[in-house]
Amino acid sequence: MEFTEYEKDFVQTLRNDAAISGTDAEDEFIDKALSLLADYDELTDPVKYYFGKAGQRGRLMQINGFSFDEVEHSLNILISDFENSFAPSNLVGSQVDSLYWKMYYFLDEVCNGNIGQFCDDSDDCLKVARMIRKRMNALQDDPELILKVKFYILTNKKLDTKLLDKDLLENSTKKKSTKSSRKIKKVDFNEKPLEINLWPIERFFEIESSNSTEPIIIDFVEDFNCKGIPYINGEIGENLGYCAYIAIIPGKLLADIYIEHGSKVLEGNVRAFLGTNSQKSINFGIKKTINIEPTKFFTYNNGIATTAAGVEINYSCAEPLITKIIDFQIINGGQTTATLAEAVLKKSANANLNGIYVPMKLTVIEDRETEDEDGVRFYDKMVQDIAKYANSQNKVSAADLLSNDPFHIWMEKMSKKHLSPPVQYPVPTGWYYERSRKKYLREQEQIQNKSGKDESNRFQKKFPKNQIIDKEQLAMYLTTISCKPSIVSKGKNWVIKEFGEEIRGEYIKNKAVFNELYFKKCICAAIVFRAVDHYLETNKDSAKKKTNFWYKAGGYKSDIVPYSIAKMLNSIPKRYTLNWEKIWQKQNVSTAFLHEVEVVTKMTNDFICNSHSIIVHEYCKRTSTWEEYRDTVEYKPSNAFLQELLPLELAKEQEASAKNDQRELDELQVVIQTLTLGADYWNELLEEGSKRNMLTYQEQSTIKQIVTMASTGDIPASSFGKVPIKTMSTIKAVHDIKNKLEAEGIKR
Repeated sequence: MEFTEYEKDFVQTLRNDAAISGTDAEDEFIDKALSLLADYDELTDPVKYYFGKAGQRGRLMQINGFSFDEVEHSLNILISDFENSFAPSNLVGSQVDSLYWKMYYFLDEVCNGNIGQFCDDSDDCLKVARMIRKRMNALQDDPELILKVKFYILTNKKLDTKLLDKDLLENSTKKKSTKSSRKIKKVDFNEKPLEINLWPIERFFEIESSNSTEPIIIDFVEDFNCKGIPYINGEIGENLGYCAYIAIIPGKLLADIYIEHGSKVLEGNVRAFLGTNSQKSINFGIKKTINIEPTKFFTYNNGIATTAAGVEINYSCAEPLITKIIDFQIINGGQTTATLAEAVLKKSANANLNGIYVPMKLTVIEDRETEDEDGVRFYDKMVQDIAKYANSQNKVSAADLLSNDPFHIWMEKMSKKHLSPPVQYPVPTGWYYERSRKKYLREQEQIQNKSGKDESNRFQKKFPKNQIIDKEQLAMYLTTISCKPSIVSKGKNWVIKEFGEEIRGEYIKNKAVFNELYFKKCICAAIVFRAVDHYLETNKDSAKKKTNFWYKAGGYKSDIVPYSIAKMLNSIPKRYTLNWEKIWQKQNVSTAFLHEVEVVTKMTNDFICNSHSIIVHEYCKRTSTWEEYRDTVEYKPSNAFLQELLPLELAKEQEASAKNDQRELDELQVVIQTLTLGADYWNELLEEGSKRNMLTYQEQSTIKQIVTMASTGDIPASSFGKVPIKTMSTIKAVHDIKNKLEAEGIKR
């Protein structure tokens, strides 16, 4: 899609969504902008919140949202500048200045004034202000301490070209511009660095078109006044798909990179920064070395493992230097990096990080497109393996590595295999599981390039856009029906971590559970969640609708939905469960279910709004909040709803049957895959193993049995596809032998 088409489609979509939901286009714009910034890891779980008042001496105050980044200890404040036009005016310097001061005056009144005089006692503004003040004034070792402030200006306008050629604001200490992105450093706020980020329409277009976050380009010469870093080229071979360098980077330079780019440089590092407040923590040890024994930092520290798409090298110096790194990512060593940055921002005893140098392993992976048969990119696999095996301060557990997880690959395959009944559409359709970002769009484009627009349209009708589920959404849906709404309220990062740990262990331990019935339940969880969300969205009261409905635009929908569903499911009598098969067949929830939604969502809203002077969204993140709601708020489902439930005993019978069928299918597939390798393969493995005296007589006999099966092509299975236990024991034994020989270097 070209930019001009994107620009028009962007506004048209907002208008359409506003017409459906009964709100206005700017409200939809804020929702879309926050969603994109969260999806592309620019912000962590942003909260939409509007405040607009005239303060003292006519100072105009306004914000449209905020978020906290626990990794880089930053407060992010957002403001919207939306123009409902297909040809909006350009964003000029005077407008940026005006928007900046609106956010600045708000923050100044919150931290240094009395925001309470501009709002009612019941207004959430008081709770927001209290939380911001607490974090801004926290003690140095408090993990909630804010060290940095970021202002975000979100707009559907294009940047005026003058903004790229001159200082944007007076007192600007540093500026950096590209074609469409813009960062401005202004004077500190309460002795904390303050940065302004512009997000014009071009920038949204670029991240959506590139299917990735904005690449981080480290230009040592231009951005950090450094001639470059010395390195050793790892001469490890050719045509490997990557190349490697070993370098030593000054600690201050590494800290400055983190301060400049924040937690985005840790995108590949799936662990959150643990903080430095505990004396037992690894980061406390790093902190101690920084201040007491800085010259020993290099010796004590294991360094960082990083990746890049490319590097630029200056060969004209006495020693070659890396002068630029393109798409810089820290895969291991996030603890080290963030702690060094903290030492600078907190003005520690060694705030300049004198004497500190950090070992750095840099792997340049230029191939970002090649995929294997499971659709796993070579790049993603490399990053995952580096994170898994790199020697860093903390051993990375299997739960830390979510991308390319076998469960998500399985879900993707099942979504292509099992179509839903033709209820909402005239033909059976699929729920597309988007395991990696924008894969739906990429697959559609590949089909169009290969087979033409007609086939692309067929694909889109087979997998409608409103039936796309990504892995973050699936985690949210399944965590909700597991009655853990407080986890869902914490945001996608918490949900995916919690879900990833559980699902990985379960998939490895009991693979047969993951069958057709389980897949259908996943889709039904999405149908239930979206039905409740849709009920609130379509009925909400707004300035345009004026329906006097209890749920207002800008309410706490992200908390009401999971809490309401969990309350309903938890209130089902012990011997019953939802009839998931019925939901699958109808591809919708029943009228009786929706009646319960009407009752419970209002009940949920009333409960969470009584949040004891705590911000509602923060209140909902607490496990104790869910437990109190679950145990103390009385709710009895209607008879109509109860009559639709399925006896738990029958549900367990269905699960056991599906589990048994899946186990038999898995066993048959293992046999087929083993024999498909061919008799020649197993004969050569037998010959090599015997030649090196690495096989016992029993092991040789086992391989010979497989050779016979592969030669005849006869699969020992019943007419129902069940493989005998004895055959499966032989298959397992031969794979153990194969693994043993391969570990010793015998491959074919």
